[in-house]
Amino acid sequence: MSSKGGKVIAVVKVFPEGDEVSLDDILNQINQKLPKDKYSIVKTDTEPIAFGLKALVLFVQMPEELEGGTDELESLINEISGVAHAEVESVSRLSF
Repeated sequence: MSSKGGKVIAVVKVFPEGDEVSLDDILNQINQKLPKDKYSIVKTDTEPIAFGLKALVLFVQMPEELEGGTDELESLINEISGVAHAEVESVSRLSF
């Protein structure tokens, strides 16, 4: 077993500024901005919000013992152009 600690999956919902914002563009920017040594997007999905607007749902693998928990992850995503708001909905420990 690794001495670095376990991994968790954080489910992050990313709300775009409007329906004219491309979720693919947001995802590409997030992939470029997140430090690869801490975060790995393992799955993406979309979720209808209202009136044709969709949120991007990210499943992000990260170290369990990361200082600050999910605060940095939320902050980095909230800085992306076209993102109105991002919030971590849940965090689950990976066990296998």
